[in-house]
Amino acid sequence: MLVDINLLPEKEKERSTLLIAALAILGAAVLLWLALFMLSNSLAKETAKLEQQLIVLQQSQEEIRSELQQTDSGDEKKLLASTVEWAEDYQFDTVPLLHELINLLPERGFFQTFDFTGPNLATVIVQFDTKPDSAYYYTRLKSSQAISEIHLDSVKVENVSTEETNPATDVLPRYMATYLILFTDQRIAVEGTAGVDEAQSSDEGDDTGD
Repeated sequence: MLVDINLLPEKEKERSTLLIAALAILGAAVLLWLALFMLSNSLAKETAKLEQQLIVLQQSQEEIRSELQQTDSGDEKKLLASTVEWAEDYQFDTVPLLHELINLLPERGFFQTFDFTGPNLATVIVQFDTKPDSAYYYTRLKSSQAISEIHLDSVKVENVSTEETNPATDVLPRYMATYLILFTDQRIAVEGTAGVDEAQSSDEGDDTGD
């Protein structure tokens, strides 16, 4: 027995369903594309705006840096010029002072060291053949107009090695006298001038006795 089945309505229904689904997908794709396009345009505009702000900021930084460099350069030049001028005005002429100290030395007196420990204060070590020479030199220094204060700090005996002398001759000791000398300095005001500590000062006889 043959059954006649009409399938045409079913095919039309399937086609309608597929068409609706395709249209829905296409619509969703179009909406998604539009959303992405709008978002892309918004990001591009925001990026361009930020880049322009960055360029303006960099230009401002360069201008500020240039101004600061010019200011620093000017200040450094002024500071350097004032420092040089101060150094020239403040320099201490030691040549006449050294000539004075040398002229006051006894015949057998020799400088070992000469060190400035302050603006006008020096520690001087002098070699003598005899101990009385150290006291003699102290007295002469004390009477010098170039010296404000003087203190004989110590007198030490230094024995000469026989390798430095002829073994057949008598070896005489050497005396190393250390002086603290405060020079007369016109750069420093008389009032408040720093001197040799009074607590270190002692009578000449205490340093040269024995």
